[in-house]
Amino acid sequence: MEEEQASQVGRSLIKQLACCNKTTREKALRLLLKSWLPSQSQPLSNDDAKKLWKGLFYCMWHSDKPLIQADLVDRLSSLLLSLHLPLSVQYFSIFLLTMRREWSGIDALRLDKFYLLIRRFVSKFFSLLKTNSWDLQLVESLMGVFDEGTFSAQENKAHGNGVNYHIATVFLEELRSFLPLKQQVLEVLLKPFISALGRVHDKVLVGKIRSGVFELLLKNGKALLGIKKSGDEIADSSDEVVVLGTVALTMGFSGRLYEMGSSAECWQGNRKVLFALHSEFLKLEKEAVNSGVQILIPDVVDEEEVPELVPLGPAEVVGNGEVLKKCEKDKEVIGNGGESTERRRKKKKKKKGDSSDLAGAAQSGKENVASENGDNANDGNAMVFSETVIANLQKQFEKVAEETGLDEEAASVSDSPEVVSATSKTVSKKRKRTKSLKGKASQDSADLNGVVGKESAVAKSGEKSAKKASL
Repeated sequence: MEEEQASQVGRSLIKQLACCNKTTREKALRLLLKSWLPSQSQPLSNDDAKKLWKGLFYCMWHSDKPLIQADLVDRLSSLLLSLHLPLSVQYFSIFLLTMRREWSGIDALRLDKFYLLIRRFVSKFFSLLKTNSWDLQLVESLMGVFDEGTFSAQENKAHGNGVNYHIATVFLEELRSFLPLKQQVLEVLLKPFISALGRVHDKVLVGKIRSGVFELLLKNGKALLGIKKSGDEIADSSDEVVVLGTVALTMGFSGRLYEMGSSAECWQGNRKVLFALHSEFLKLEKEAVNSGVQILIPDVVDEEEVPELVPLGPAEVVGNGEVLKKCEKDKEVIGNGGESTERRRKKKKKKKGDSSDLAGAAQSGKENVASENGDNANDGNAMVFSETVIANLQKQFEKVAEETGLDEEAASVSDSPEVVSATSKTVSKKRKRTKSLKGKASQDSADLNGVVGKESAVAKSGEKSAKKASL
């Protein structure tokens, strides 16, 4: 029941695709492309698929203005990548069938937008193969569908040849952006064109295949060989001369064309074309061999085999060649000569002349050592403490010691932060004690001198009074 209801909904939407009202047509198209068709896990029935593309064809027919037409073309062709693979194959094959059936009714004013539609579908066809990593069996299967819908099509053989003409013209142009490919994949992709040269009776199609595929390969092959012989280098490896010239020089087309031209299945009127192309490719291949230039198809790595690159933070290479990840705190400590930026700011705000600065610097050095050795050890990645960091710490301690005026004994123990801090505290306490003792001693001596002076004055006054009494 649910499948029947879904099919009825789909049929009602398909009827609205050919509506003259743009709003109705756009609404049906949006529901069909975004919700109904992607929700189908199995291919449609053959009749429903043909009705679907009949509606999409006339939806394209009613589309006006270049930007609107280009947008609709992209929406229809991009659907090839979002559907399930069996449904995508059916979607593509019925598209080719519909184009051939309706081609004779397309007027000259609407021809360009359908040319663009065919070109975009050919490009998305290659994108579909690429998303499946150019699997050889899938490429063979899909190229079989492609051949049956174009060059080997039996239905309406007298009509729709314009579709084949345009496909022969744009096939290699759209394939160029996906090159380089493996040689086995290229053989499967180009096989329908070689076989078409031997069996089709349409002289126009033979001429399109010759000019659009093989003569274009010959042109770029000759250009690439001339560049290699002159010793020049091409900076862009994706240049048309490089990718297409490499295909022309490495695929051995001379033998394949000769084999097709000499086979019993070859149409007699096409032998001349096949043997002419054979002689051109044979001449090019012999010239490449005689020149000593070696041209090979570059190795193609499947996308699945390429590992994902994880960005790493700043690293430091130590003596044993081990690359260590450094955090931002460690980077600041090394860059500032063993002190963190935050502690340097505190020092600028609270700069004192006593030895407490040395204790603070020693404590910061201790924290830096702990951050490099202790913190990373908890993570299981033992950090190697480089000699450069140790030297920077020692220089900083000596610098602080010189600024605070400490003796050489306090500066020499700067390698041990705990000893330095304890020593600095005891030294500062002793200095305060000596200063206080000196102050007290000076005050006592002054008081003593005052008392002695008073006693001597009293004694002198007593003596004077005694002398006066005696007189």
